[in-house]
Amino acid sequence: MRYSFPVLGLSILLLSGSPALADPACPHPEVVDRPRIGLVLGGGGARGSAHIGVIQVLEEMNVPVDIVVGTSIGSLVGGLYATGLNGDQLKEVMLSIDWEELFSDSTARKDWPTSRKLDDGRGLFGPQFGVGKDASLLPQGAIGGQRIFFFFESLVTARVRQNDFNALPIPYRGVATDIVTGEEVILSEGSLSLAMRASMSVPGVFDPVQWDDHVLVDGGLANNLPIDVARAMGADIIIAVNVGSPLKGREELRTALGVVGQLSSIMVNRNSAAQMATLTAADLLITPPLGKDVSSADFSKSAKGIRIGYETADGMRAEISRYSVDPQVFRVHRASIESCVSRPSTVDFVRINNESRFDDAVIQNLVTTQPGDPWDKEKLQHDVGQIYALGELDYAVNKVVTENDETGLEVQVKQDSRGTRFIETGLDFTGTWSENALNFRAAYLDTAVDGYGSELTVTAQLGEEPQLSADLYKYLGPRRRYFVRPVILAESFDLVDYTSGGRKRSVAEVNQYGGALAAGREFGNYGALAVGVRRLDGKVKQEIGEVVLDGFDFDVGEYAASLYYDRLDNSFFPTSGSRLGLDYSHSDDALGADEEYQQVTLDATTVASFGRHTVQAVGRYYTTLDNDAPIYAQFRAGGLGRLSGYNTNELFGQNFAMVLGSYRYRVTKSELVLVPGYLGATLEYGQVAERSSDLFDDGLFNGSLYVGFDTPVGPLFMAWGFAEGGRQQFLLRLGRALDSGGSRIFF
Repeated sequence: MRYSFPVLGLSILLLSGSPALADPACPHPEVVDRPRIGLVLGGGGARGSAHIGVIQVLEEMNVPVDIVVGTSIGSLVGGLYATGLNGDQLKEVMLSIDWEELFSDSTARKDWPTSRKLDDGRGLFGPQFGVGKDASLLPQGAIGGQRIFFFFESLVTARVRQNDFNALPIPYRGVATDIVTGEEVILSEGSLSLAMRASMSVPGVFDPVQWDDHVLVDGGLANNLPIDVARAMGADIIIAVNVGSPLKGREELRTALGVVGQLSSIMVNRNSAAQMATLTAADLLITPPLGKDVSSADFSKSAKGIRIGYETADGMRAEISRYSVDPQVFRVHRASIESCVSRPSTVDFVRINNESRFDDAVIQNLVTTQPGDPWDKEKLQHDVGQIYALGELDYAVNKVVTENDETGLEVQVKQDSRGTRFIETGLDFTGTWSENALNFRAAYLDTAVDGYGSELTVTAQLGEEPQLSADLYKYLGPRRRYFVRPVILAESFDLVDYTSGGRKRSVAEVNQYGGALAAGREFGNYGALAVGVRRLDGKVKQEIGEVVLDGFDFDVGEYAASLYYDRLDNSFFPTSGSRLGLDYSHSDDALGADEEYQQVTLDATTVASFGRHTVQAVGRYYTTLDNDAPIYAQFRAGGLGRLSGYNTNELFGQNFAMVLGSYRYRVTKSELVLVPGYLGATLEYGQVAERSSDLFDDGLFNGSLYVGFDTPVGPLFMAWGFAEGGRQQFLLRLGRALDSGGSRIFF
């Protein structure tokens, strides 16, 4: 049978006024002459896209939903449905989401502060651990959920401003699990976007959410299909949509990861089964046959999930028709929902809620939205992205806050849960047919030097090139424009002399220690200009092979200047952007130098991509302007991307120049793949020469073919390099490799 509202009530609701002017407290009409219908949407990751197809059919059949309850992905779809979005709008939102970007908290590298971009040169790609009092050793999840929260918040605040979930256009509940007690937590008030975020916080994948006294994770662990919650809200009839993952077969349980996943599925399926057992003949259960076609992690198949959900509900129209109302009644029902939508127009106030190591002034300088401005999603996202890019933060988010009939912006910034001090790690390995080299480094990073975000890094490196350094990057104000950078350094490295055939003839060890002091100005996230001095004392000692160099001591004293521009999206596997590094140094006996000479180095690169195809152009020009630089200061070349047919640093001289063109193909389609893989090739032309005029007159063609992986411990390359004249070599390189260059300001 069909149910109907009193006609007078319908007429009043149709005349209820503009959504933009509606009272934030939604006056839901009393449901009479029909049962209250509760829609229950279960958890299931990407499989939850099927919920939208079901909702579309319910709307086509004029089924009014009075209550919506969801867990995990069901809380997301249900929360958005509760804001008044209809099925078609939900589909549009779901299919417009860039899930790869949404599941990445990182601000795009091109928008990082310059100081963070310079850190790429340290090669500290390995795990980072929090240390010190009250520090948490490891992050709580692989994904902080910063972008996800902002996405939810931008959708929600464009439509509603209520903190009471009963006052939403459709009354709503989200379900989460307290990871401390294991108990179910029903979310009924507060931030709707945070409730949705908490309900889908898969342990180990997303950081847990602090909610009052609770530490919340995915609600599926406690109640994946919360039918009882909808009944407690007053639902007379339940329409439940179950999208849980089926258990794996014996053949799929051959790994520890598969077994752990199966244990989670067993827990979720059991609590879902217990809920489904409470359904009566008056209720309806819809289980879209997603099978293995749409897995819980494959959000790229959202369109397919929506279609399966729609087709499943479409095939159940006879059962669904029991809940249909007259089309006019349904239109008024939807009109009453839309009348509850309240869209803020301008920002009445801006407030900073800062729980990070940064002074409030630093955060305030990055917030460009001011009272009286219109709500601008792109500007808001840019601002929190710039704040998050400061580094070592759990999150930086915008929240819409309504107080005293005013709607304002609250910027919330939370310090990294691991603390403010860290141990960072890195590894370099180079292997060829004839030699291997390994360096391991560890660094102590103190990010709490002051409230401006100044950082102290102390690095120790063991291996073929031992090194110890301390580097302070000190900002001079909350706008973080001007800085000073003192560095002290002690290191040892080899100068290797090769025969024309590429065999080692001799090895001299260079030991040097000293420091540098730079002062400069950053230009936002574009680059920096710096000037300073360097002072080093050193010793060269013949180690093995023919005596090419007699042992001697040396002193270095230089004035230096650096110009750095960097808008690459990745240092080692870039897909877009450009980078330029220009350095000038003047060795002067007034600073204690043994030799007087001047050098200029220029590195430039630009990158463009077309789908999974990337092309890159690199140019390098290094020259000694007058006199002769001593051997320890001469330019070196050889190795992958620096005349690839030669051994690493095999060639050296007063001048070096080369051009490189490269092509790279991304083998793995999805950015969500843990270790993206690439196939690439380079074509290079250049030379090391004593006179700059000989650089291109007598240049050498080189090239390489390589396989590359962007691993969690740094870029990995396996390459075959070749040069004209028959030179070739195999190279395995983990760590800094195929770098497109750039200033180091200064070391």
